[in-house]
Amino acid sequence: MNNRDAAYDLMDHAIQNTTEYIARHPSVTLVKVSARVKSEIRRQAQYLARRQRREYPNGLATDFEAMCACQPDIEQHIYASEIFARLSPFAQGIVNRRWHGYSWREIGRDLKMDYSDVRKAYFRELGSLLRNLSRPGDSLKCD
Repeated sequence: MNNRDAAYDLMDHAIQNTTEYIARHPSVTLVKVSARVKSEIRRQAQYLARRQRREYPNGLATDFEAMCACQPDIEQHIYASEIFARLSPFAQGIVNRRWHGYSWREIGRDLKMDYSDVRKAYFRELGSLLRNLSRPGDSLKCD
């Protein structure tokens, strides 16, 4: 998982889980605390990796990347602007927050939602939008 945001989310999750563990077991040793952090990071990383493998076959962001990889920068900017304009206000707000460096957990906290639900809803909408876009060589689709 070469994803900085996912690494931050892993650490946030491990710290939160370990803090709750220390609150339940105040006399825990430092060795057990460090083992708990490592265990939580490993467990959560495996969970995220399994979930990520399930997301790729659905054609989410990979389709957009493949479509725009060979285009000049100005064309990529135009495509991104068109896609952004077609997103709902909810998804546009998420894009803006991610652009400004917010983590998924921070966005979820702002929206008073679980961050995984925010991510799922965002990627579901993006995937639906990307599936509805015409592919190179397809006939144009009218809205």
